[in-house]
Amino acid sequence: MHKWWRHSLLELRLLFGNPLFASLPIIYAILFIIMMLQAASGNGPNHNLYTAAYSFHMLGHTMTLGPAMLIGILSIRRDVRRRSFEWNHSLPVSFFTLLSSKYVVSLLYFSLFTLSTSVIFYILSVSQGIAGHIAMMHTMQFAVQYEVSYMVTLALAMLLGASIPNRIVYLIGFCAWMFGTFFMEIYIISELRWMPAQVFHLNQFFLQSNRFEYENWGYDLFGEDLMSSRWFVLAFTFLLLTVCLFLLNRKRPTMLLKAGWLAVLGAVVLTAAAAVPYGTLWAERYAQMDAKLEDPTVSYIDDPEDGSFYHVSSYDIKLKRLPNDELRVMAKLTIPASEISGMRQLPLTLNRMFKLERVQLQGIDAPYRRQGDRLSVRMVGDSKRGDIQVELEYRGKVMDFMSGYSREEFSVYSVGPEVKLDGFIAWYPLPGHQHVYLKSDNEDRPPKYVYLGWEFGRMRYSFGEMKLEVEGYPVPLYTGMQELERRPGYQRFEDRAIEQNISLYGGRFWKEIRRNDLPITIVTTPYMEKASALMLRDMQKKYDYFSKWVPSFNSNVDKILYLGQGFDYPRVDHRLILSSNQYTYNYSNLSGEWMNSILFGNQDGLNYYFEHPERDVRGKISSLFWYVYYVEEKGLSDKQLRSAYGNLRSVQQLLFKNGDGDDPQNIIGISMAQQVRRALEEGRGDQVKELLVHFYQQGLMLPSTERKSFLNPESPITYKEWQQKWDAMLNVK
Repeated sequence: MHKWWRHSLLELRLLFGNPLFASLPIIYAILFIIMMLQAASGNGPNHNLYTAAYSFHMLGHTMTLGPAMLIGILSIRRDVRRRSFEWNHSLPVSFFTLLSSKYVVSLLYFSLFTLSTSVIFYILSVSQGIAGHIAMMHTMQFAVQYEVSYMVTLALAMLLGASIPNRIVYLIGFCAWMFGTFFMEIYIISELRWMPAQVFHLNQFFLQSNRFEYENWGYDLFGEDLMSSRWFVLAFTFLLLTVCLFLLNRKRPTMLLKAGWLAVLGAVVLTAAAAVPYGTLWAERYAQMDAKLEDPTVSYIDDPEDGSFYHVSSYDIKLKRLPNDELRVMAKLTIPASEISGMRQLPLTLNRMFKLERVQLQGIDAPYRRQGDRLSVRMVGDSKRGDIQVELEYRGKVMDFMSGYSREEFSVYSVGPEVKLDGFIAWYPLPGHQHVYLKSDNEDRPPKYVYLGWEFGRMRYSFGEMKLEVEGYPVPLYTGMQELERRPGYQRFEDRAIEQNISLYGGRFWKEIRRNDLPITIVTTPYMEKASALMLRDMQKKYDYFSKWVPSFNSNVDKILYLGQGFDYPRVDHRLILSSNQYTYNYSNLSGEWMNSILFGNQDGLNYYFEHPERDVRGKISSLFWYVYYVEEKGLSDKQLRSAYGNLRSVQQLLFKNGDGDDPQNIIGISMAQQVRRALEEGRGDQVKELLVHFYQQGLMLPSTERKSFLNPESPITYKEWQQKWDAMLNVK
């Protein structure tokens, strides 16, 4: 042990005696703290400590792996593999002592990078009001990932140094660094889609950006991935070091040659054993994919067959989560008999992840046939009049793996407190045989991938009443329905006259932010709380402004779920606004986007009349609400609006010559804006607002009724109608 300590001290002097190596941890810490201080001082939603730290680790940690590769090779070539030092082989110091001391000292050196970033991140997080246990959890995750990456990189570098005697080893080490980071991500994983190979990526921050770059989901969902992959990496590191020691021992006479072979063999067996859990995870995921691709009921994107559909008047769903993350669900459907008259079998859609235990019609057990997501129940009992009562009991674990063209992810999941159960996945029975999944048979989309049917507008939902009880979750869940009751481990939701497309979301450490006199709550993550509170304050100003002259808002939004990622685009889900920082292009006006959703909902049918704008000016009228706000409340001129807010839809529809169809110069929009500004300057603001409220009550939500026939369609408002009403109420041309 004395020899080991003496050699370790020598390695420390050699390492820190080099000015470049001694200064690198200091430079790295300075760069990190500068970036963290910038993030801490910013108020924007894209400037929070967690996202800034992760972004830094993605590139910064990759850069430190270069010195790790260099130091690992140098530590071996400096003496052990140097011809002028071959006389050292006669000293009574084993290669195990030399190799282990070099490895430990190098790892301690790179632990300085880990320690500095961890301490800085934790201190700044706590100073920003983040709870200590939350900051510590993220800090430890970062630190462990740093150390695991350094361990395997140093072991690989030492093996290269021991096996390649020439100086070309430095070039090979550089190639290994590039291959294990950028090339691995760009080509092996992203292009070839060899997803299990991501365990060999040297910088998991760079690889896992789509998982952990935002704090809303990840550690529980991918906990098994992290554990199995890290154990495999540690076993693989041990294998590299064992092979390195074996090669070094062959350079001089030794009585431990057989022991060396046994050690290598044992390391191989250990690595293979550690690879089994990791490989099993991916085998199960690809089995899910293959089952969908081989399922004849999964239609093609270009030619999906239209299934039957009928109306469900009400749902009553009871969802219970068990400690092992299994979901047990009981769903009761009430269907008007007139909707399914003449049917011998009742078609339903239920995701294949669930195992069906019982189906009853009118209280009688009914035989059924199931293939994939499609369920056909034989009609039994008296179903000629009144309502049909259908009851289903099923259970299953929800982790639906999807391997897309550019990313891999779980489309829906329920793992511990991390919940993303979207209605389009059919986690509760949907009427008819629907296309939950689709596959491709053309060259534009790879045929080996499965796509979600909702992405192509293939999902249909009924309209009516929904009741939902949720039990067994350690955190509150959020949905677009009205929440009637909440207590630890239990929630009850109910709503009437809604689209029966219900989703559930939940996450560890999510926080609710409220303000007095504002009936809107923001649900967000701890590191986004500061920015969310500021945006909520800004939105309250807009809310108060419009509340003064709009009698009542047509939407019933009461919550905003604002996360780092998870939603491909912002949308209104009944009473809930789903907003994602990842897909926000204008952070400064995010509160305005939320307010626009409160006023007008999703406005799905906004662009239906782009060829003939004069036939429908509802989009431009809704933009005038914001035009009045910026002119009256902000006092902005048209030039200032074009300059400062030119990326907003309302400004583009009214002030830019970028029209469509028969109005390419946007003469209609520009003239409407000029009318309103002239009236405001003449003191006719109250009359303008009265006119806007008239059209608002007539309908400016622009619902899309193409696949949602249950929605009440709005009548288009022509430009002629606008002019007639304008002349009647303001008499200003």
